[in-house]
Amino acid sequence: MAKKNNDFFVEKKAWSVVKDELLGCYFMPYVSKILHTYRPLVYVDCFAGKGKFDDGNPGSPLIALEVIDKCQESTSMESTQIEATFIDLNYADDLRNNLQKYPWVNIISGKYEDNLANVLQGKERCNVFLYIDPYGIKALRCSIFDELSKKHFNSIELLINMNSFGFIREACHALGTSFNDKAIFDDLVEYDPSKMDKSSESIDELNAIADGDYWQDIINQYKTGTIDGYEAEARFSEQYCQRLRQSYTYVLNMPLRIKKGQRPKYRLIHATNHRDGCLLMVDNICNRWEALQEIQSGGQLSLFEENYDNQIVDDTDIANKVSAYFARYSANTSLHEALAGFFMEYGPICSTGTVKKDLKKLESNGRIIVTREPSTTGKGKKATYMSEEKGKKVYVRWAQ
Repeated sequence: MAKKNNDFFVEKKAWSVVKDELLGCYFMPYVSKILHTYRPLVYVDCFAGKGKFDDGNPGSPLIALEVIDKCQESTSMESTQIEATFIDLNYADDLRNNLQKYPWVNIISGKYEDNLANVLQGKERCNVFLYIDPYGIKALRCSIFDELSKKHFNSIELLINMNSFGFIREACHALGTSFNDKAIFDDLVEYDPSKMDKSSESIDELNAIADGDYWQDIINQYKTGTIDGYEAEARFSEQYCQRLRQSYTYVLNMPLRIKKGQRPKYRLIHATNHRDGCLLMVDNICNRWEALQEIQSGGQLSLFEENYDNQIVDDTDIANKVSAYFARYSANTSLHEALAGFFMEYGPICSTGTVKKDLKKLESNGRIIVTREPSTTGKGKKATYMSEEKGKKVYVRWAQ
């Protein structure tokens, strides 16, 4: 077993801040929206840690519970049904101490792989949200997520923090080569990194995590110098997400960085079978990145905008992508379904609002046909809304 970083919870490091803020930013609108399905919400933090860092900063459990409190206080619903379970192998006692304010939560000491089935037993028709921020890579077996997708939940969403470079590093060890880009890990603090060696057992374990041997070709290309470590990580992450798409219709693959100009070092993966959850996450990652940029630049405007992946945000390029993608729809298609498909293809390169603005321009130019139900406002005027919500439907198709 790998040696654990016993100082991990002493002080909340930058990576933990970014990951937990993304959880909090997404979880607030998610809970507000999911409560109105009038189905119970089951929240599970699979690697909860201590619940709070020794320096007083909240961990993911307290962040999630504070969101739940705020949503319950602000809702007009007479009653809500929310269950919260926190699992950790090493710090269950600390969790109980730090979550004393919430006596209704369930705290489990053990591995999430051994306990998740029991936690979710009898939860059919519930809304399930899993936050998975694993200490190593072994907990990321695709087969675990496949089984969850087969359950008859009303909805299920997975928010996974993946140390994809950790996988590449250990994959190199398993195939008998060294990972030379060690500077990547300089500010990436790991609690319990998985350790692999040059053995058939390690190769089998990595095959199980990835649910395939596609990673071996990537590592062999890295070994020969055909690609560098960043390209190896990008290729593995994309293929891992492609594998998840066998079980989840909408899988967003979002590389994260914490310093302006820095190459991405981590992956946030969001998986769901519900398009609105996908679109909510797109706007969350875009809004969060804009806020982080403002902090990093001291409020000064940059000459060029960048997105989360160091890509220059070019309005013309986005507009061209919107035109090319929506030209595929020759028959009326739900706007939200088409939007989710757009972000599956290009990633969260912009907000949903940016795409809708481009679609309105295409509509005014007669290049797309937009059908709205209802087609008029309450005052009898022609409707122009571009959002599907209660009592409103929008369909788009390319003008032939």
